[in-house]
Amino acid sequence: MRLIYPEWQCCSHPSVHAGARWLAAALPDDGDSIHIAAPEQETLVKTQQVYALPSIVERFRQAMRQLTARRPDRLQMIGGTCGAEVAPVAWLNQRYAGELAVIWFDAHADLNTPQSSPSGEFHGMVLRTLTGEGPRELVEGIARPLVPGQIFLAGVRELDQPERAFIERRNIALSPEIDASSAGRLCAAIRAAGYRRIYLHIDVDVLNPDSFSGALMPTPGGPTPAALSAALRRLSETFEVVGSSIVEYCGRTEQSRDQLIALLRDGGLLPTPGAAA
Repeated sequence: MRLIYPEWQCCSHPSVHAGARWLAAALPDDGDSIHIAAPEQETLVKTQQVYALPSIVERFRQAMRQLTARRPDRLQMIGGTCGAEVAPVAWLNQRYAGELAVIWFDAHADLNTPQSSPSGEFHGMVLRTLTGEGPRELVEGIARPLVPGQIFLAGVRELDQPERAFIERRNIALSPEIDASSAGRLCAAIRAAGYRRIYLHIDVDVLNPDSFSGALMPTPGGPTPAALSAALRRLSETFEVVGSSIVEYCGRTEQSRDQLIALLRDGGLLPTPGAAA
């Protein structure tokens, strides 16, 4: 099932709303989807140290209601920001009773709290919220928070000090590089932790901005699309992918959109053209 969740309120940049919708419209569609609407214009006010918190909470609750009603076993989310991840990850972790590894392909760890966040924007707090530490209205809706051993950070290369301290304190797996050898080590670590099912979070800012344009927060370094797709392919051939996402795409050029479609296809996350249904 595809979850189309083009919210931008978690980062204050409406360009990702258009990017998510544009990418979703270009992907193969079997008609089995959930759409979570977000207004294209909204005045964002800080509540409990988080911008647009009531708006974010309302969409999260709407998404959880629909997921609970339809009970999908697999999800592919096309989202506006990383903040959209709360519902799909929370649902799948509940669905599989915690037997789920979450691979976080992202230049940023998104492990701040409302108190530690330098910006007050929720997209930098989402993974920490999924561990049960975040805005109360969201944490209350997460039936089974992630434990640190479920989290595998990949491509993360820009950390705030409170995030770094949390990673070290909770012994969260961190691999700044994404290449053939690191993909092998990542697979080995997931197997050693005992997981068979995985969720693949892909923030496009994990990609090297020299080889991909269109990320909301381009960050120096990172893999090429080919290197990332090879890592995704390795993971998708080794484990059962029950969920994946693409987020924080601004949709600036057809070339960048086509790169993302190829990334998903070559990574084993979309049907190959001409393949049997």
